[in-house]
Amino acid sequence: MPSVEEELAAWLNDRLPWVKNLAATIMAHGVADQAAVQALATQLVAKTPSPAVKAFAAADFPSTVSTGATVELLGIQDLENVNALEKGSSLTFGQSGLTVIYGDNGSGKSGFARLVKELVGARHHQPILPNAFDPIASKAQSATVIYRVNGAERSLAWPAKQDTELTQVHFYDEACGDHYLVNDTELSYRPSALAFLDDLIEATDRLRVAIDAQLARHNAPSYQVVGLNSGTSSSNFCANFSADVTDSEIDAAVELPEDAESSLARLIQEESRLQTTSPVKEQNRLNNVARALDRVADHLDLFESALGPTAAAALDDGIETARSLRAAADLASKESFTDEPLDGVGSETWRVLWDAAEKYSVGEAYHEHEFPFVESGARCPLCQQPLQPDGAQRLARFKAFVHEQTATRARAAEIAADQGLSAFKAFEVMNVEITTSLITIEGDDRDLATTLRSAFERASNAKTRISERLRKESTEPALDLQLPDTGALRSRAKTLREKASAIDPTQFAEQLKAATSAKHDLADRIELAKHAPALKTEAARLRTVRDITAIKNGISTQPITKQSTALTRIHVNERVNDRFARETDRLGLEHVKLDDKGGGKGKLRHKPALLGASLMTKSVRDVLSEGEQTALGLAGLLTEVNFDASKSALVLDDPITSLDHGRREKVARRIAALAGERQVIVFTHDLTFLGDLIRAADEEDVALAERSITKDGKGIPGHVLETHPWKAKDAKKRLGDLREGLARLRKEQVDLPPEEHGRRVQLWAGMLSETWERVVRNDVVGKVVDRGTTEVRPKMVKLLARITDDDNADFQSGYSQVSKWAPRHDKSEEVNFVAPSCDELEAELKRLEDWHKRIVTYAQ
Repeated sequence: MPSVEEELAAWLNDRLPWVKNLAATIMAHGVADQAAVQALATQLVAKTPSPAVKAFAAADFPSTVSTGATVELLGIQDLENVNALEKGSSLTFGQSGLTVIYGDNGSGKSGFARLVKELVGARHHQPILPNAFDPIASKAQSATVIYRVNGAERSLAWPAKQDTELTQVHFYDEACGDHYLVNDTELSYRPSALAFLDDLIEATDRLRVAIDAQLARHNAPSYQVVGLNSGTSSSNFCANFSADVTDSEIDAAVELPEDAESSLARLIQEESRLQTTSPVKEQNRLNNVARALDRVADHLDLFESALGPTAAAALDDGIETARSLRAAADLASKESFTDEPLDGVGSETWRVLWDAAEKYSVGEAYHEHEFPFVESGARCPLCQQPLQPDGAQRLARFKAFVHEQTATRARAAEIAADQGLSAFKAFEVMNVEITTSLITIEGDDRDLATTLRSAFERASNAKTRISERLRKESTEPALDLQLPDTGALRSRAKTLREKASAIDPTQFAEQLKAATSAKHDLADRIELAKHAPALKTEAARLRTVRDITAIKNGISTQPITKQSTALTRIHVNERVNDRFARETDRLGLEHVKLDDKGGGKGKLRHKPALLGASLMTKSVRDVLSEGEQTALGLAGLLTEVNFDASKSALVLDDPITSLDHGRREKVARRIAALAGERQVIVFTHDLTFLGDLIRAADEEDVALAERSITKDGKGIPGHVLETHPWKAKDAKKRLGDLREGLARLRKEQVDLPPEEHGRRVQLWAGMLSETWERVVRNDVVGKVVDRGTTEVRPKMVKLLARITDDDNADFQSGYSQVSKWAPRHDKSEEVNFVAPSCDELEAELKRLEDWHKRIVTYAQ
C-alpha cells in the first residue's frame, strides 16, 4: 500500500497548473503568502501562461504529525459579577500534574468551571450569567485568566479580549459529553502531509478572494433606467439586460419614429379625455376622510404630554423651582453685598446690566480677555473710567457671585422654566390643517366631528386653565382632557381605505387601456434612447465581470477537499478507530463504534454509533443507559486528547455523572495517567471520586495540587482554599494534618489560656477519632466490600484473616481513649476532665500511624 506522501505526490502531478503553482509555493516557503497569491490571481485574470513546475515526489512532504501550541492554565483572578462568586476571588492551578478542585453543591465550584469552559471555547456553549441576586445586575462582568503558551506566560481580560490559543485546551462536562453523542465531531489527528493539503485548501480560498478583489473593481450596481412603466417593451428590455446584449440590439431597442414627441402629446390628450369618465371620485373622498382621521389622531396624541394634568404640574414645578433658587440667590447677594455703595446687587435689573456689560467687554472692549478685565489700565465697561483698586475688587466679587453654584443653578432653572413655558405657549390646540380635517370628517360623520370638536374645545379650555394658573389668576386644578380613542380613529381610517380599495371602478374601456399602454410604451422608448451610450458601456462591463467570474468558478477547493478526505479515511480513520476501541474497552463499553460522517475542507467528522444494531434508526442515546452514555462521551474525549500532540491542558467538570463505582475508578486511573504527560484539572463535588483521584495520582506518582471552593463567612460562594476539606482527605492526608496540628499545639500551648488549650485538644482528639473511623472504613471494610456496588471482593478477605487480637486490642484502646477526649459529650463534674498533655496526644497519634501501616500491608 503506498504511503500518504506517495499518493499525494501522484495526485498533485495530475492537477491544473494553478494548483501546482500554489503547492510549489507552499513547499518552498512553508506558506503561500498574500503577495504570491495576488500575483497568481493577476496572472489568471490576464490569462498569462503559468510557469512550469517540476514533478512532485513523496520526499517533498514532511512525515511528522502537525501540532499546535502547548497551552496550560495557571489561574483565574479578579472576578467581577461572575455568577454569584465572591468579588475579587482567584483560583490557581498546579502547573503540571493533576489539580483536583473540590466543592459542595452551591459552593461556587460550577461558576469557576463555567468560566473556564467559556474561556477555552468548549464544544458546548452556555452563557456566563451575572449575579442573579445583585440589585445592580447590569454592571459589567470581568475576570483575568493567567496561562502559558509554549512556556511563555500570558494574561487575558475576559470578556473584552480573546485568544484563539486557548482553544487548544480540552474541556469536558456532562453537556459536552451529550454534545459528543448527538453531534458530529472533527477528527483532530492530522499527519503533516494532510496538513499540507489543509494549507493548500486555505491558499485556494485566498486565491478566490484575490480573484474576487479583481472582480470587485468591475462590480458595480447595475445601471438602472429609472421611471419606466412596468410591462412596456423598454421596461422588459432593461429587465432582461445582460452581458449577451449587443450594441446593435441596443440601437434597435431605442429606435424612434420621426414624430415621436407629437405622437406622445396626442396619446396623453386622448388618455386624459377618457379618464374623465372614470368613477374614482368616491375613492378619493374616502381616502381624504381617512387621511383627515389620521391627522386628527396624530394631533390628539400630543395633547396629554402638552396640556394634561401631568404637563401642568411639570410647568408649575419648573417655575416654582426657578423662583425658589432665584430667591436663594438673591438672599445670598443681599448677605454678600450689604456693604456695596448701591443696593440691588444680584437683582434681576442688576443681572441684566451685568450681562450687557459682559457682552460689551468680551465682544468689543476687551475681546482678548475674560470678563471682567481688571488688570492695570483697565476701564469700567459701563462708565469707561479707569478702574481703581476698590472697583476692580468689586467686579471680582460680582463675578464670584454670578458664578457661585446657587446663582448658576437659579439661572439654569429659569432657562428650563422659560423653555417649558415657551413650548406650552407655542403649542397649537387648533390649526388650519386640523380645522380643514374636521370639516372633511364632518362631511362623512357629523356626530364624530361633533365629538372631536368637543375634545378640542376641552383641550383649549385646559390650556386656558393652565395659563390662568401660571398667571395666578386661578387656583382651580388642571383639567382632565377626556380624549377620544385615537386607536379607534386610526382603525376607522383603515376601514375607509379598505372600502375605497374595494370599489369596482366599472370596467375601464379597452380604448383607455390601449391609449395608456401606447402612451407608456412611447414615453419609455423616448426615455430609453437618452441612455443608449450608458447601456453600451454597461454591457461591456458585464462581459468583463462574466469572464472573471468564469475564472473564479474554476478556482475550487472541492477536488483538494475530496482527495484530503479520501487520504484521511485511508491513513487516519484506522488509527482513530483503534484508539476509540481501546478507550471504550477500558470503560467497559460494548457494541459501539465511530461512524464516518464525512466532513468539509478535507477534515472528517465522526459520531458514535451502535455496532451490529438491527434498528438502524436508533441512536446511542436511545439504547445506552445514562452511565454508559457518560462513559461513551468520556471515551470520545480521551480519544481526542490522545491525538493532541501539543499536550495542552485537559479540564473536566464532574466527569463521572451516573457512572458506577467500577467505571469511576477506571476513569480516575485514566485521568491520573494523562496527568503524567499534560496538565489535568478536575472539578468535582463527589467525595468518593475525589478519593479515587487521590489514590490514582499516588499510584501513578503524579503531582497532586489540592483546591477547595466554599462559601465565605457571609455565605458568599467562590471562596478558594489551597487544600481539600477534612472530610475529603484519606487517612494518609489526615495523619499528616494531625501531626502538623499537634506540632502547632505543642508550640503554642504555653501562651494559651487553659480553657482555650482544652478546647483545641478536644477538637484535635475529635479529628483523631474520625481518622480511626476513616482507616477502618477505607482500609479495612472498603477493601473487602466495594463501596459503590456493595459487592464482596473475595481476594481481599485475606486482610480480615490477618488482623490479630493485638490489632483489635490496639484499635479498641486507642479509639476508646481519643473518643473520651473528643468533644462529643458534656464532661461530667465527677470526672473532673483534664485535657491530656501533648505527649499523651503524641502517643495516641503514633498508635494510629503504626496501626494504619500494619493494616495496609495486610492487603498486599
